[in-house]
Amino acid sequence: MKDRKRYCKLCEPFQIGQLRLKNRVVKAPFCTVMADREGFVTESLISCYETIAKGGVGLSIIEGTVVDPLGISGCPRLAVYDDKYIDGLSRLVMAIHKYYCPAVLQLQHAGPAYSAGVYKNQKIVPQDNISPTAASTLTFSEMPMSERNPPRGLTIPEIKNIEIRFIQAAERARMAGFDGVELHAAHHYLLNSFLSRAWNRREDEYGGKIENRVRLVINIIHGIKQRIGLNFLVGVRINGIEYGSPKGLTVEETQEISLFLQNAGADYLSISGWGFGAYKNLCNLPEQILYPGPPEIDSKLLNKFKKPGIFVEVAEKIKSKVKVPVITVGRLNPKLGEQILKSRKADLIAFARSLIADPELPNKIASGNIEDIAPCTACLTCWDSLEKGDHLRCRINPVIGKEKAFKITPAAKKKQVMIVGCGPAGMESARVAAMRGHQVTLYDKGNKIGGLLHMAALIKGSDVEDLMPLVRYFKNQLIKTGVRVKLGTEVNQDLLKKEKPEVLILATGSKLTESINYRSRKLNILTSFDLHHMAKLPLRVFGVKILERLSKIWLPLGEKVLVIGGLMQGYEIAQFLVKRKRQVTIVELSDQLGTGLPNINRIRLLEWMSRKGVVIHCGNKYKELDNKGLELFIKDNNIEADTVLVASSPKKNDSLNDIKLDGTPEFYQVGDCKKPGLIADAIEEGLSVGIMI
Repeated sequence: MKDRKRYCKLCEPFQIGQLRLKNRVVKAPFCTVMADREGFVTESLISCYETIAKGGVGLSIIEGTVVDPLGISGCPRLAVYDDKYIDGLSRLVMAIHKYYCPAVLQLQHAGPAYSAGVYKNQKIVPQDNISPTAASTLTFSEMPMSERNPPRGLTIPEIKNIEIRFIQAAERARMAGFDGVELHAAHHYLLNSFLSRAWNRREDEYGGKIENRVRLVINIIHGIKQRIGLNFLVGVRINGIEYGSPKGLTVEETQEISLFLQNAGADYLSISGWGFGAYKNLCNLPEQILYPGPPEIDSKLLNKFKKPGIFVEVAEKIKSKVKVPVITVGRLNPKLGEQILKSRKADLIAFARSLIADPELPNKIASGNIEDIAPCTACLTCWDSLEKGDHLRCRINPVIGKEKAFKITPAAKKKQVMIVGCGPAGMESARVAAMRGHQVTLYDKGNKIGGLLHMAALIKGSDVEDLMPLVRYFKNQLIKTGVRVKLGTEVNQDLLKKEKPEVLILATGSKLTESINYRSRKLNILTSFDLHHMAKLPLRVFGVKILERLSKIWLPLGEKVLVIGGLMQGYEIAQFLVKRKRQVTIVELSDQLGTGLPNINRIRLLEWMSRKGVVIHCGNKYKELDNKGLELFIKDNNIEADTVLVASSPKKNDSLNDIKLDGTPEFYQVGDCKKPGLIADAIEEGLSVGIMI
């Protein structure tokens, strides 16, 4: 009850136009990557949106849906440029409306961001064949961002056709049963290219002063209201501010733009933002601007970006000028959302990745069970699936879009379940099995739940991706579901004979093996296992946060470190060392540098390593070296090193496979002990086995 009262503003009903919302929580229009290749609604997409509606959101804004086949930004994308899409969209609306949740379809034309993109890791159209459009024709040197092909400026007849495309798309949305539409005039898409001077160099009725730049969006609003009626909701998403370009939108400009849009009939404004150059991906992934280290930008801005809610201040300034409701977004959490509403800085709070991680977030807020909310750790598993054109995936919520396959139901027969290993796979299988009614006991020889998550949290740091909320979440869920946790307990044959479990699940993690099995008199050689062993006691005494700070003061490693292994593990360790002022050299056998990291972070980390002076040697066959050979290798390549750290890939752990008793009818292996992978893989396997028992 205490927590329920604490979030009274978030849970308060709200009115937008003719729509009555049950609360002020909005599902932001994030892309699910669940449409099919041609833009049709799929069963996975319906399942995803139905789950979020069931979770209690007050308003669901459907992802950017293309109004023109030449306005696609990536693939797969929902489409509404033809009547053939209406039936599928209608099924989507009905699934959302079942839970008394209004649905708004976001209408999008990619414009400068036009890209046939990737579909299930396959390029659809070569980049050289992409011909984007914008308000103006720009050369490479005039482009505010270098990642795209320069756009061709639209002619007046083409602009008129775009107006018609948006209006017809809104009519189809209405026929499908949507309660309204949102015009995507933000980020780096077509409508924004007219609003922003970073793109718009026109000198006609669509360029120059603000009333001209906003003309296209105003005409679309007028057209929709005239064709469909004043009661059909029309919202507009805009950039409240644009960083990284001298011609980017300022707050003063967007305040004026907002007034024009309100007067044209916009029913609400959703305030996002954008960044060029060093500020890239600011709107979608604001915390990632700090990865792997803070960029060289204005210190005042940097301090602002370190906190969640980077667009709240802009939303507040726009709200002070308009009377229509204002939505704010940007890595928000329930506590901050409640503060924003109480301070009247915005009217509605939009969540994106938080709802992917836990679609039940609004219901848990309403019931006061805040501690049950599964946390988004900013790992970018979801973003990586978007870039690959593959099904949306979440580290902590493998169920998203796969609700039917992963349905948790009561067990037909309650069983005694023994799980060995308190890492992500073990904790998730324990949580799910207990939810289904099984009697679960979770064992670990360590003194804390979480397994290697504590070490991973230390290496990764907490500025961007924080793993400790994940550990706290699982700890709370294990308590609530009645899982018995026995720490400091080694599982062996005698214990199995004593407990006689009906189900045995091994989740013992991977083996940290070394590919160089020797010691050198001249070199201090450590393995990942050694590093973990060294950190075990300090982690136990100080915890992750304090030890992270202490390690920047003192670290029992030399000043010049050679890291052998340049995949994800090696790169993350190298990053950790560079931040502690070590001179680092990386040697990798293959050419797959940083493999395992989300692609966006892998690229940024490589660039950051280069700027920090990290030397990288690829394709070096160090496996066959003996101690003398390694010393010669270092000498021949002019590598100065007083510590060698072997960060080889983890291997499957079959050390306990032989303890299974003949009388144990069910036996499973989950997570890294079966096949080393990512945290997301471990949690998904734990879920699968928990459902299977």
